[in-house]
Amino acid sequence: MELGLLFQIVSTTIMVIGVIFGIQNIRQYQANRKRESAILMLNSFQTPDFVRGLLSIFNLPDHAGKDVVDGLPAEEFMAIYMVMGAWERLGVLIFRGEIPLHLVDDAFSGPIVQSWQKLDAYVSEFRAQIGRDTFMEWYQWLAERMLEREQAAGPVPAYLAHRDWKARK
Repeated sequence: MELGLLFQIVSTTIMVIGVIFGIQNIRQYQANRKRESAILMLNSFQTPDFVRGLLSIFNLPDHAGKDVVDGLPAEEFMAIYMVMGAWERLGVLIFRGEIPLHLVDDAFSGPIVQSWQKLDAYVSEFRAQIGRDTFMEWYQWLAERMLEREQAAGPVPAYLAHRDWKARK
């Protein structure tokens, strides 16, 4: 075999191995990025202010109107807005593919659906007041996606859905 041909075979093989290695690194980077964003997302909802806002929402009557929400003490009102803003940003991140919908469904479907049930009338009345339908649009979008998923399979608690789960070896 000629020396030139041997060098071509070796250099082509090295190039193919480099491309395969590069693709593998890119996939690993993407997986790590998604994992990190999921962890950050989960941690961001574990603040006292967020919990306070969620509890304030749960204490509201279903379909609470603008008069009810506007009449809350300022601290509760701000905490509720913090939760609505978090759901709004989460909706955008899911829509853009930054966070998988199934992860949010597993972690927050109940609070998202329940909070929308409490605040849907408030959001509608506020939109009418300001003349802008984009107020909390992604929050509504997210709640509707969660409701669709629940209607398709019903809300099954993890302790039932995954009772036969075994840890990976």
